[in-house]
Amino acid sequence: MQERLVGHSAAGRMLAAGFAAGRLHHAWILAGPRGIGKATLAFRFARYALAGQAGFLLPETETAPLYLPADDPVFRRVASGGHSDLRVVEPAGARGEIRVDAIREAFRFLHLTPGEAAWRVLIVDGADSMNPNAQNAALKLLEEPPPNVLILLVAHRPSLLLATVRSRCRMLRLTPLARREFDEVIRGLAPQLDAEAYERLYAVSGGSPGAALELEQLGGRALKEAIDALLDSLPVIDRGVLDSVAGAVTESREPAHFQAFGRILSASLAERLRTAGPDAAWLEAEAGIARLLERSTALSLDRRQVVFEIFGGLARTVAGRGQGVGA
Repeated sequence: MQERLVGHSAAGRMLAAGFAAGRLHHAWILAGPRGIGKATLAFRFARYALAGQAGFLLPETETAPLYLPADDPVFRRVASGGHSDLRVVEPAGARGEIRVDAIREAFRFLHLTPGEAAWRVLIVDGADSMNPNAQNAALKLLEEPPPNVLILLVAHRPSLLLATVRSRCRMLRLTPLARREFDEVIRGLAPQLDAEAYERLYAVSGGSPGAALELEQLGGRALKEAIDALLDSLPVIDRGVLDSVAGAVTESREPAHFQAFGRILSASLAERLRTAGPDAAWLEAEAGIARLLERSTALSLDRRQVVFEIFGGLARTVAGRGQGVGA
């Protein structure tokens, strides 16, 4: 859990104003790409609410919204996981999902009388990983919440949430960080990287520091160079380079490598579309790739074969043979 929030000041000010005015909705979906600070904002707001701040007692030198000093007892208890009025639910198990038992336990927790503060707060980090039974259990909680309860659903893909769940929450969409904000975060987390590395990571991650660090750990810069080389050579495909990309994507059973491949490929295609201008064939190919990547994850398709299919389809697109990437 990151304690310092960079960016998203408008969202923070809106939450602070609603809390101070006593008109805060009981449930919020914090939505946006992975790794941009959604969970950081959720924990920051939880600390603020549990400390009972009303928005008027902030130090004059503090400009960031929802500020609570690090030496505040509430700050320390939340950071250590020891605050009795805060519950955090996260994906678990081999499937990386949130199951119904975790939501039912959270339901019981929220119906207890607050022990330290005036509020009880539930953070569901990765809410879009709730399975159908868990989402139905969450719906009951959202429909009939007890008083003085704050529910924060952190979702990378809110479209995976039931429409009935989304309709009972306020949606707060967070956007990727601007370049200056991105550099500020990455320099603090990875000071050993040079300016060129920051530039590449920003382009590949789409302004998400979390995704950038994950990509760096997975050798993302080398993978991007190989992907760019393949795209530059189309419709000719260097089989050796393609084999190296497929190997990098499949060297681990964990989905992170394949997800990194998808993010890098999407960023590289977007760069080419910006340079070349809108092209119907390329736009259709990009959409086909997105569908194929999503389907391959959902159905656990052979990742190596998916990589070959993607670049084979792109080669046909460039050659103008009318057979792009299949979905």
